[in-house]
Amino acid sequence: MRGLARGVAPIGCLLALCAACGNNGELFNDVLAGSAGGEPAPPPAQSQAEPEPSQPELVLPSDEPTSGQPTPGEMPIAGEIPRVEPEPSTPEQPEPSPEPAGPVIVSVSPDNGARGVENDAPIVLRFSEPMDRPSTEAAYQSELVPSRSVVFSWNEDSTELGITPSEPVEYGVGSSAELAEARRVSFFISASASSSDGEPLDKPYEFSFSLLRRVSFVVPALADRGKSGNYRSNDSYGTGACAEDELNMCVGDVRVGRQSEQYKGFISFELESALPEDARGLSAELRFGLTGTAGNPFANLGSLLIEHVRFDEIGLDAFAAQPLDALGTMAAADDTGSELRAEVSSALLADLEASQAVSQYRLAFEDATDADIASDAIVSALETQRLEVSFLLP
Repeated sequence: MRGLARGVAPIGCLLALCAACGNNGELFNDVLAGSAGGEPAPPPAQSQAEPEPSQPELVLPSDEPTSGQPTPGEMPIAGEIPRVEPEPSTPEQPEPSPEPAGPVIVSVSPDNGARGVENDAPIVLRFSEPMDRPSTEAAYQSELVPSRSVVFSWNEDSTELGITPSEPVEYGVGSSAELAEARRVSFFISASASSSDGEPLDKPYEFSFSLLRRVSFVVPALADRGKSGNYRSNDSYGTGACAEDELNMCVGDVRVGRQSEQYKGFISFELESALPEDARGLSAELRFGLTGTAGNPFANLGSLLIEHVRFDEIGLDAFAAQPLDALGTMAAADDTGSELRAEVSSALLADLEASQAVSQYRLAFEDATDADIASDAIVSALETQRLEVSFLLP
């Protein structure tokens, strides 16, 4: 019986054993009995089929599944945490701004915080509804432009108030851009202003803006007798107080021998730098003092004229050259010690735009000479000759 599995007794041996034991086969029963309480021992392993794996018990869902639990069709794989999708949230809507309780200022001119405002610019306030004029005008306050020095004006429907200074506000002044400070205009409209229906302004308002600033300086005449001085029609510099070694300028006529010769005067100013790109409102005035006279030039020779010229050196060529521009008549004066002035802004601007190193001017009386063989001339000391320049910056 080699074909039997090792450890299993042949059937014949078992029957013999049973007959020898007697007692209706009690020994056989003992062998078959289990060791724990007489339960039947399991059959040998090779004679039993492998048990089928047990199926999990199917749990039927209730009519109303518990919130957050998966449904039967969504049973998770063993070991997997159920994924519960969050419910979409509704974004919070901002609360609408409350409607103003009264009229509001909807715009202002100049803009709040504006820079480089002209000193005569009116303030213009626009309201959301017609305003009571007396209470609104009384609500205006300003230290630099107080209500007593302004003129109020309204449009027809009382929604726009204009506030215009009676006199232009003075600009801040300095001798350079770094030293010129802009003046700030601040003004207030208190909540005491009310609409034509009696509703007070929703709140007090404060605004401010900065004025332009003025850069103002003086340029002295060049102390160079080839640039500032005089020359005569007989191709000579002059004599006496008008000589080249004297620091004067002579204009008029003078007796030379037995005839009259004309004097023309020349003044040059050195330009050290160009104007800033944002400069505006350039102003230039040429001034010089009368430090002496001979005869009666204004009565005998007519008006004193000023011309814009360019020349390299005082001489006959400079005396006879065509002017770049005729700048007009200087104020007449008939007493020694007076000061003469001429507006030369256009000439100075032209020189600056042309990047000229100097700005030059020529002076002559309307009549070259009265031919009376008597001197009629003015004398101006070089130290009195100057160019007063100013311009505006934001």
